[in-house]
Amino acid sequence: MKMNKNWMSIILCACLLVSVIPITGLAYANNDSAESIKSLAESSIEGKDNIVLTVGIGSGNGELKYSDTMQGAGEGPEAFTVTDDETIYIVDNINKRVNVYKGGKFLYDIATPYTIYVRSIVVSQELIYLMDYDAGKIYALDAKGDVAKEVTIPENMESYLMRKLYVRDDDSVWLYYENKTSGNSNRGVDHSYLVDDLVDGKASSIEGFTKDGNDTHSIVERDLHSASVGTYKTNDSLKSSSESNIQIATNEFLADIKILDVDKNDCVFVDVFEMVDTSVIAGEYTVRKYSNGKCEGIAPVDLGGYYFMPNNVLEVSEAGDLYQIKCYANKVQIIKKAFVNIDNFKSNIDSIKKAALALEAESSDVATKAITANAPNDMSTTMDKAIDCCLLSWSYKSTNASNPDSSKVTTPDYLVSASKPSDQKGIPYCWGGFDGLSTSSSSSWSSFSDAMSKNKFAGNVNTSTTGYQSGTAGFDCSGFVASTAGFSSKLSTTNLASSDYTKSISSSSRSLYDMYVKSGTHVLYYVGTTTDGISSREATTTGDDKTKLYTRSTTWLSGYSLRRFNGW
Repeated sequence: MKMNKNWMSIILCACLLVSVIPITGLAYANNDSAESIKSLAESSIEGKDNIVLTVGIGSGNGELKYSDTMQGAGEGPEAFTVTDDETIYIVDNINKRVNVYKGGKFLYDIATPYTIYVRSIVVSQELIYLMDYDAGKIYALDAKGDVAKEVTIPENMESYLMRKLYVRDDDSVWLYYENKTSGNSNRGVDHSYLVDDLVDGKASSIEGFTKDGNDTHSIVERDLHSASVGTYKTNDSLKSSSESNIQIATNEFLADIKILDVDKNDCVFVDVFEMVDTSVIAGEYTVRKYSNGKCEGIAPVDLGGYYFMPNNVLEVSEAGDLYQIKCYANKVQIIKKAFVNIDNFKSNIDSIKKAALALEAESSDVATKAITANAPNDMSTTMDKAIDCCLLSWSYKSTNASNPDSSKVTTPDYLVSASKPSDQKGIPYCWGGFDGLSTSSSSSWSSFSDAMSKNKFAGNVNTSTTGYQSGTAGFDCSGFVASTAGFSSKLSTTNLASSDYTKSISSSSRSLYDMYVKSGTHVLYYVGTTTDGISSREATTTGDDKTKLYTRSTTWLSGYSLRRFNGW
């Protein structure tokens, strides 16, 4: 099979709605109010989009699959790309394969059983490149689907700071990566690493996004309401004088801005997320297309109707066309998007803000005050315990893999092929579990380490069952949060989304170890900002299913609310 060069870089562009909040997304949200925010966001979309592919859900030929439930954040098709001849590649993380389509029809698939969780895919000449985010690896597949290259990022680089792959004009493949001090809560700076250099163990990089070998583009200034994007001439991988600057200003909180791509005409695509300052994650999400510093168009993208929300929902082809992946409950669609002329674009941020404030006020009025429980631990202690859980070392033995009930208990993915014994780090995801440093799901053991020493089963990712399964040990998302905060019994995501235990926090008041929570689905700790959204600590079924340091894009946070423990 002959593959065309893909001019890939994931172009996370215009999204007018950052928060479509279903009734399950906020325990006390009124669905009519949530839908009003959705309708405001959709009112600017001109209806020029075209559906180019519709795929069913399942494991059959050409189908894509989700986790059985979205508990623990869930998994799904996280990455796709479109080549210049409009061949579409979609990564199926559940069925462990890459599906290939053209002209709206399925062509073939490539098995990828060795991957953990792929967040980016590009195609260059005869090779398909996959960025395995959780494993910290990049795979290059040949025309037969065999692994031609397997690249592990250097030890001084962190997998959670990998952003995406992109292809430069000379067909070389680059890793876009956030350079920052490990554990630093502040944003770093995005750099580009040549993948072939990483194969040789080299770790030299160019600051910013490099497309043609002559220019780099990077965010040079940023504050709460404005940012500047600079274009620089490069010489021997060093930035020289600035050639041009793009100035961006917002009326509301500038929650996210990043360089997405540069097309063959040197147009720069900038992703801008303007968020209203409420606990409800809502705002106007746009991509602005610039030529010589002038905005030439805006692409609005509707985020309503998603069952599974990828971190990356948009892609631009080498031909300069923009595509969106829409993950509905019963189908996945690829949509070819249209840019709106800047003179015809009407911002709805004021109306979105009004609706979000009304929903926030409604939530506060409805919340009951029957009990108010303060978190036993303060923020500093909670942070220390959360880090210790993510770094906990333990030995995985054959006795920890003896399944107590195969119809209700499923081994965490990352342990399926693990040697026994083997040294492990972090506490495995366990549906309904509360087994931490000093908490447990059963009176038969006192902690996760104690459970392992007593030969209990490590984890359980079967979230379609009714809850905790006897004989298993580990954390689910709310168990992790409740245990590290010092509670003696497990709380649910619904508890953590209620005023009984937490209070609403606006985005401008956000602090370390506040929570993003979606009632009935997932909860995670906010531990810092990244160039692509936030850093988190969480127990998750996404990818390497355990307690870990992770990142979530601003888009992915759609439907979540921002909250803080009572007493903090």
